Amino acid sequence: MAWAWGTTTAKATAETRVETPPEVELFDPHSGDWLLNKFETYKQLRRHETAYWSKKYQMYVITRYDDVMFALNNPEIFSSAEGNLICEQEFRFGKTLGASDNPTHDVYKNIIKNAYSKDNIQRIADAFAERCKEIIKPVDNLNISEVIEDLSATVTVEIINPPFKKEEVKQYVKHIQRYHTGAVKYDTDDTGYEMFTDLLLSMAGLLQVPPTGPGIYKEFVTNNPDKIHLPALFAGPAVSGASSLTGALEILTLDLFRENKIDIILADRSLIPHLVNESLRFHASTGRFSRTVTQNVTLHGVNLEPGTRVAICLESANRDPAMFPEPDKFLLGRNTTGNVAFGY
Repeated sequence: MAWAWGTTTAKATAETRVETPPEVELFDPHSGDWLLNKFETYKQLRRHETAYWSKKYQMYVITRYDDVMFALNNPEIFSSAEGNLICEQEFRFGKTLGASDNPTHDVYKNIIKNAYSKDNIQRIADAFAERCKEIIKPVDNLNISEVIEDLSATVTVEIINPPFKKEEVKQYVKHIQRYHTGAVKYDTDDTGYEMFTDLLLSMAGLLQVPPTGPGIYKEFVTNNPDKIHLPALFAGPAVSGASSLTGALEILTLDLFRENKIDIILADRSLIPHLVNESLRFHASTGRFSRTVTQNVTLHGVNLEPGTRVAICLESANRDPAMFPEPDKFLLGRNTTGNVAFGY
C-alpha cells in the first residue's frame, strides 16, 4: 500500500517556501555549532519543497508538525524496530522499549507500567520536593547544574526504587550522566554504568532481594512471568530518562531567567503548569527520534521506500507556525495542546 501525506498542503505553508539548498549539511545534531543555531536551521528545513536528505546520517529529516504527527501516529509505517536514535547500534534492536515494535514493545512496557501509576508518581514527586528543600539554600552562589543533576538522580532512583544501597545507585546515575557514551560525546567512562547494571541485576536476578515499595525494581521481580533478563528496563531511566529530565529542568531554569518570568511565577504559582508546558514546547528536551520506513509513503514531497531512515524532529514541530502562532516567542498563556516534546 502507498500512502501520501503532507506534500503541498496549504497548512504546511505558513512559512514562505524556499528552494532546496546547495550541497551543505544542514542537519548535524551532534555538532555544538548546529545546536546553538538549530531553530533557525529548522525554519529553513520546514520551508523546503521536499524533506531534507542528510548525507552525513543517511536519512530524511522530517520537520513540519503535520508530518511529524503523521509519522508518530503510524508506527506500522514508521518502525522503531531498527532503533530510535540518530546513530544506532544493532545490539539495541528488540532489547529496549525505544528500539522495538509491538508485540515486543508491549511485553516490555507491561512489565513495568505499574511503576508509573498515579500514586507512585506522586510518591516520587514528594521525594523530589523534599530533596529540593534539602539542597536549595539561600546562598550567594548556587550551581544549578549540580542541583539539577542531583534532583534527576534522585528521581531516577525513586522510579527504580531498589531495596538496597539507594545512595550508591544515585552516585552511579550521576556518573552515568557525566560520562556514559549515551549521554556525552567526550571524556566517556562507562564503568559507573556497568557497576549500576551489575548491582541491580545481581540483586534482582540472582539474590532475589524482595522489593520494599513500588517501582521498576518491584515490577521487574514480581511482574515478569517469563523472567526476561532485560537490563534496559533499568538502564533506560538511568541514561535517556535522567538525561531528558536533566535537560528539561536546566532549560526550564534558563527560560525563567532569559524570559524574565521568575517574578511573575513567584507572584502567581498557579502559572507553573503553563510555564512547564511552554518551556517543553519552546525547547523540547527530547529533540528527535529516528524511524525506519516499512511501506511506500510520501511525506513532505518525498517518496519514501521501505528501509529508508527518517529523523522525526519533535523540537522543530513544536516551533512550526502552522501549529503554534508566533512560535519563537515564549508565551505563558499559550495553548500548548499538541505539544510533542516527548513524542505523542
